[in-house]
Amino acid sequence: MNTPKRRRTDAPNSDLQDANTLLRTVIDENPNIILMKDWNGKFLLGNRALANLYGTTPEELVGKDDGDFNPNAEQVAFYLKNVREVMSEGQTRVVMEESTDTATGETFYYQSIKIPLTTPQGDKQILVIANDVSELKRVQLKLEESERRLSYVLDATGEGIWDWDIRTGVVTHNRRWCQIAGLNDEYLQHPLDEFAALLHADDKARVMAKLQDCLAGKARYQSEHRMRLKGQQEVWVLDRGDVVERDANGQPLRMVGSFVDISERKAAEALLSEHSAQLDAIFALSPDGFVAFNHRHLVKYVSPTFTTLTGLSATEVIGLDESAFSQRLEALCPPDAGFQGLAALRNTTPAAMGNEPHQVFELKESPGATVSGRRVLKVSLRESQEQSISQILSLRDISHETAVDRMKSEFLSTAAHELRTPMSSIYGFAEVLLTEQLGEAERKEFLEIIYRQSKLMASILNELLDLARIEALQGKDFVFETVPVQGLIEDVVRGLKLPDGRALPMLALPAQPVFLWADQKKTQMALLNVLSNAYKYSAPDKPVHLAVRTQPGEVILCVTDQGVGMSPEQAVRVGERFYRADSSGKVPGTGLGMSIVKEIMALHYGRVDIVSAPGQGTTVALVFPAGSATG
Repeated sequence: MNTPKRRRTDAPNSDLQDANTLLRTVIDENPNIILMKDWNGKFLLGNRALANLYGTTPEELVGKDDGDFNPNAEQVAFYLKNVREVMSEGQTRVVMEESTDTATGETFYYQSIKIPLTTPQGDKQILVIANDVSELKRVQLKLEESERRLSYVLDATGEGIWDWDIRTGVVTHNRRWCQIAGLNDEYLQHPLDEFAALLHADDKARVMAKLQDCLAGKARYQSEHRMRLKGQQEVWVLDRGDVVERDANGQPLRMVGSFVDISERKAAEALLSEHSAQLDAIFALSPDGFVAFNHRHLVKYVSPTFTTLTGLSATEVIGLDESAFSQRLEALCPPDAGFQGLAALRNTTPAAMGNEPHQVFELKESPGATVSGRRVLKVSLRESQEQSISQILSLRDISHETAVDRMKSEFLSTAAHELRTPMSSIYGFAEVLLTEQLGEAERKEFLEIIYRQSKLMASILNELLDLARIEALQGKDFVFETVPVQGLIEDVVRGLKLPDGRALPMLALPAQPVFLWADQKKTQMALLNVLSNAYKYSAPDKPVHLAVRTQPGEVILCVTDQGVGMSPEQAVRVGERFYRADSSGKVPGTGLGMSIVKEIMALHYGRVDIVSAPGQGTTVALVFPAGSATG
């Protein structure tokens, strides 16, 4: 029976405790400083905002005074004196105060409401609610400083003042107006027509139209225009004014205004415009794309190259925040190589990467991408200390570098494989020769194998060096000249090393002299490689043909064999490094000869055409630019 009564007795205490907790939470979460002090300046209460300022906790404030936290003794003394005055007067007071952050030493400004209180026991206390007006105070100080400077400037230079009596058409000026316009005191008063005569011809109509709009009550008069001074010198001025007097019918009677020289500002604007145009041109020509974010981390600017790389136009991304922008980029990426977002990019540790944070990601199929159909981009983030720009994102197309790196890796892997085969044979047979007793016949056989494999390795290495040299120099060592085709072919046939029992190629040369524009030595190398393949892949009793054909602007050297031929799938791979149509290993070769031929032809601005069919032989046509007898 007593339990319900106990609950009714406890309920007010619980409600009071909840109310106190709520009140304390409100006080602590309030951004304003809230505190209570006794007569000695000891804190009876302080919220979190005050504790944060003093680098402590609300609990640690109680029982201490400002001197325990604030190193500025002068401020501490002022606080105590002021609160005692308020408590003594018994009247609420609003005061401006300063306080020093103990951690940073920075000064903050507060508008404090100080309310005196008296306890039932007669003890004097005070409640202080301080609103942080530091930013407002700083703005006010800057404004006061600006007004002070403006006052100094006006005192030192002054503005030109004019007063137009519209009824008489006479304009009266002060001396500063005449100084700006380059006139003497004779022009302190003159008809309006003389003012119009000073206006630049290109600006006159516009200025007079604005004056008429002001007289008609459509708008206040303001114009930036040029005036012609003596000696044809020009000055830019900012001219402002308004009608200050009208008659009973609303007709203008008097207009006054001011006049200031803005030539330097106009020159600075022209220079800024020129610099902006130069930056725009640089951004437009830069291979890298740029995205600038404002102080709110919203996209502010994108360069033309960014649009070219991603396909996203400026209108699609300007104004987007970081998250939305990241999602737009991510939507362009395949799942296996996506953009991870600006937040992840910012959290990347630069030191671990050796430079500024960056990511590498791919875009889905796009024009100008790599062979795989994907464009590979490297994106870097650089934060800015400028107020208007928070960060700049740069995007660089590394598709080519990525493809080259991949090709290098594949090439090195293939080269290592191709070299390992002969090396293994050489090593194995040499070990047998060293460790076992062999008959003369076996010994000779093993030595011949070692010789053949060594010769193959030397061929691979020599052709690799030839290929590397051609790619590195990119034709810089080529000596282009007019080359007689008939003489070229005679030299090639004369230097051709025929397989045993094989006949020289059957020639079909034009009756009239034909000329190439080419490097003779490199052309011989290419033709020899093609002829060598024709002999390798055809039977000993089948002839090899070498013919010369011409068509407008081109000379074609055709090598035809009647060998094993190739399927279309095989023919299209001719020229790949280490690719050989015969995978049996019975036909000797390195698989690099046609790679060298294609490189040489590309540097001659020519091409290699292949026509082949299984069992019917192959025709390889080297197409060169035509030369002339006169060079």
